[in-house]
Amino acid sequence: MLRHYTKHSPGEKFRQVHTPETEGVWTHAEQPSDDELDQVVKMHQLDANIISDLRDAYELPRVEYSQKALYVFLRAAQRTKHGEVISMPVLAVIAPHAYITLTSTNSVAEGKIIDALHRDARSDDKGALLLSTFAAITADYEALIHRTGRYIKDIGRRLRTHEVNNADFVHFVTIEDNLNEYHSNLAGMHAVADRLKENAHGIFSQRDCEALDDLTLYIDQLTTAVSSHSQSVTSIRNAYSTIANNTLNMRMKTLTVLTVLIALPNVFYGMYGMNVPLPFEKEPWAYGAIVLFTVLLIFLVYSLAKRFRVF
Repeated sequence: MLRHYTKHSPGEKFRQVHTPETEGVWTHAEQPSDDELDQVVKMHQLDANIISDLRDAYELPRVEYSQKALYVFLRAAQRTKHGEVISMPVLAVIAPHAYITLTSTNSVAEGKIIDALHRDARSDDKGALLLSTFAAITADYEALIHRTGRYIKDIGRRLRTHEVNNADFVHFVTIEDNLNEYHSNLAGMHAVADRLKENAHGIFSQRDCEALDDLTLYIDQLTTAVSSHSQSVTSIRNAYSTIANNTLNMRMKTLTVLTVLIALPNVFYGMYGMNVPLPFEKEPWAYGAIVLFTVLLIFLVYSLAKRFRVF
């Protein structure tokens, strides 16, 4: 559904209007239908081919200028109930008489954009509206990245207390996919910010250009955080692999020693089980002596194994 907003003075709030004005209107639509896209194209004389790219779920961030309008594609991210992060394209258009935001997801609501907007901005301040849209989408990435970082730290903490299970490392596959999603989208949005900073069409004010510089630094910080989390995942996996191998080696050594200790008594018990004459076979104390000897031999072998750090 298309929703239209206006704000004519710094002191007032954005208000929704049912009939869009000819100047200074902000049009917003979440998951618009084909008819609504056609309506936007006709209302503002936009490039229909570029608008149709919103239907491509894999559309990458980019900037285009056509028919006196600036088209900016971004990617908004959201987390599913299974922990996966998916991203969908968002199109922001600065037309000669309006600002339009069209989203393929419901995660970019008008309230987020308004919250990221400075108080003095009006609905005809199209450059500020574009930057607030950019900032709102980037803020969602920050929240998702911090959540991913907290989960990775929790895994590292539980690794030290041996509370990690195989399900955690299976979930690491999802975590790495999420980190790759963050990195690729942020890299594309960084390139978009660099293009916008050129201000080739004179759309942005000096204040907007300074905000773009801040936004670029913001994206750089998030990209650094993503790289750091990726290294943490690799370190945790390597640490767990080393611990697992060391534990396996210790268990194999222990089983080997136990096998030797169990086999020693059988040597003597087997001899006295043979149907041949043996020393002391008719003595009543022979059984106790053999048991005592084997127990002492087991303790001797065990002590030597501990001394030479066999296990």
